[in-house]
Amino acid sequence: MDYGWLMFLFIALLIDYPIAYALFVTDISVPEIVDFRDNVTLSCSYDMRGHTLNSVKWYKDHEEFFRYSPLTSPIYMTFDVAGLQVLEGKYVCNESSCRLDLSLQGAKSTGLYKCEVSGDAPHFKLADKADNMTVAALPQNDPLIESFNSMYRMEEYLKATCISDFSSLPTRLTWYINGEQPLLGELYPTTDTSLAAHDYVLRRQRLQVQFFLQGQRFFQAGKILELKCVAEIENYPELRREKTLSASLSQYDNFNNQMPLRHANANSGSAQRSILCGRTSLISAFLAAILLIHCLRRPS
Repeated sequence: MDYGWLMFLFIALLIDYPIAYALFVTDISVPEIVDFRDNVTLSCSYDMRGHTLNSVKWYKDHEEFFRYSPLTSPIYMTFDVAGLQVLEGKYVCNESSCRLDLSLQGAKSTGLYKCEVSGDAPHFKLADKADNMTVAALPQNDPLIESFNSMYRMEEYLKATCISDFSSLPTRLTWYINGEQPLLGELYPTTDTSLAAHDYVLRRQRLQVQFFLQGQRFFQAGKILELKCVAEIENYPELRREKTLSASLSQYDNFNNQMPLRHANANSGSAQRSILCGRTSLISAFLAAILLIHCLRRPS
C-alpha cells in the first residue's frame, strides 16, 4: 500500500475541513421583550470561514420575511408575514452581519425569530440561531402616589395610594417607608382596573398603605418622611419603575419628650392669658371691696 497517497489525502482533508464544516452564526440580537408601540432592530453576525455567502434569511415562527442574497438581483427581498413589517430601507447586510428594523403589530408580533445563513457551492452549508421576542403593552410612566402631603407630625395617621400605569403583563406594587417595607397590617388588599385596548387586556394596580407616624423607624429618620412605591413585572427587572415622595416631619424632642415648638408656643400663650385673667379678677375684687366699705361708712 502506498502510504504516501494516504498521507496526501489526510492532509487534503485537513486543509478542506474548515472550508466544508466551519460555517456558523456567531451571535443573534433579538429583544427579549418590547412595547408594541416601538420599532425594533434585529441583527445577527456570522463567520463564513472561507465560504462564499449565498444568502441570509430571517424567519418568524418558521415563516420567511426577509432575505439578503448578494449573488442575485435584487439582493434584498421582503415577504408579508402576519404581525410585522420590515421598514423600507432600514436594513444593512454584508459578508459578516445583517441588521434590519421592524415595525410591530401588537401581540401578533410575539414569536420565535431566526437568522439562517447559507454558503454557496460546492458545500451549501447552513447555520442558524434563533431567539424569542415578546411584544406587550408595557408601562410608559412611573407609578403615581396619591393622598400624600408635604408635611406631617408625629402620631399623625397617614393613608396613601400607589397606582401603577396600565400594562398587559401583571404588575407587582411594593411600598417602602423610610427604606423599610410596611407591616402586614398596614396594607390594604391590591385592587385592579382593566380595560381592552390594542388587542390586549390592560390592567392598572392600586395598593393602599396606612399607618401612624410613631415608633423607632420615624424617630431615627430625622425630620424627613420618605415614601416610595415600586412597580415591577416578574422576570423582567429592566422594566422596574418607582416613585419617591418626601415630606417634612415634626417630631418630639428626643431629650425632653416635648411637643414641637409651635405647640409649646401655643401652650405658652394660653398660660399668659390665664395669668392676665387672674390679675384682672383680683383688681376687680379689690375695687368692689373698697366700694363696699365706703357705702357702710355713709351716715344713715
